[in-house]
Amino acid sequence: MTDNLSESNLCYSQSQSKIFCEIGRILTSSLNPKEVFNRVMKLIGEYFSPCNWSLLLVEEKTERLKFEIIMGVDATKLKKVYIEKNEGIAGWVCQNRKPAIVEDVKKDPRFSPRVDDLLNFKTSSIVCVPILNGSNRVIGALEMINKIEPAPKSAGPESPPVYSDKVDKPFTVLDMEILSAIGAFTGIAAENAFLHQKVKDLAMIDPLTDIYNRHYFNEVLKREQERVKRDYYSICILMMDIDDLKRINDHYGHLSGDKLICNITNILKTSIRESDVLARYGGDEFIILMPNAKTDEGKKLATRIDQMIIDWNKNIQSSDPMLGLSIGVYASGSSDLSMIIREADRELYLSKYFRKKHNDIVSTDQMRSYLHQNFSSEED
Repeated sequence: MTDNLSESNLCYSQSQSKIFCEIGRILTSSLNPKEVFNRVMKLIGEYFSPCNWSLLLVEEKTERLKFEIIMGVDATKLKKVYIEKNEGIAGWVCQNRKPAIVEDVKKDPRFSPRVDDLLNFKTSSIVCVPILNGSNRVIGALEMINKIEPAPKSAGPESPPVYSDKVDKPFTVLDMEILSAIGAFTGIAAENAFLHQKVKDLAMIDPLTDIYNRHYFNEVLKREQERVKRDYYSICILMMDIDDLKRINDHYGHLSGDKLICNITNILKTSIRESDVLARYGGDEFIILMPNAKTDEGKKLATRIDQMIIDWNKNIQSSDPMLGLSIGVYASGSSDLSMIIREADRELYLSKYFRKKHNDIVSTDQMRSYLHQNFSSEED
């Protein structure tokens, strides 16, 4: 009997070592938050054999718990279901920053049957632990429901698990302690992954306008160049420049200038197609990439933007600066995308020149370009 107990304890100790080694591997193998979570959930299922198990994350604004990953049940049924602050065992665990083990939910007043009712499911026992980040802040919870009997050793690896209806097979305190350690490791791994993702986002997003920056746009352009070579289609570039931004900053102040930049950004965001890529290209410059588009489509977009700016200016206060945007449009099927940008930039320069200097036209070529810039879209 003593030998059997020793052998059992040795197997259990080896099993614990294995799960912590696996957690360590997960911590160092990925900086993708979703991938980290999925690997942790797979590990929990293999080690503990729960009937259902889930990973919930705290929403910062509402402090509700959202089902991020659900295993063992149809996840679509809980897609829009939230656990309210302090609701049920998971809510209590997050609110009190303590793990909980419930051998019989019928005897625990903290248990909420709401999710059971939605799933037509019967919960018997629960173990739930908080997920803590490096700052010891609760960011979510890991929850396991109803332990199941593993398949017999004689069964093959593909054999389905044998469910136990016995009430005397609840989770143990040791299960809770190991899951708590997993929760702590998961919190640290998740924080590292989220921070990495945030750094990546900051590297591609303009902080003022919350649209892509020039660096990210150039990366998109490289990928688009390969598609142009492969599929032989035309792309269109709109290069844009805010009129008189320096004068506005000097006269109204930089906060007003920033507000004007954001207002123009909102107009551009509502003007483009879903497939178009909008970025802030410089201090007062924006750029739009229109994949699989020709010049006439670019000019129609430019006209739409112009009209939205005209409408905007009709509704501003007399004390506010007016929006103004010069737009250069150029399309080509060439895989030399840097050339397309140069030509779009040239068209922008001409547009800005003739918007400001239309009284200074001194040649036929200048007149032809001026008429093309200002009246061709109306003739279409």
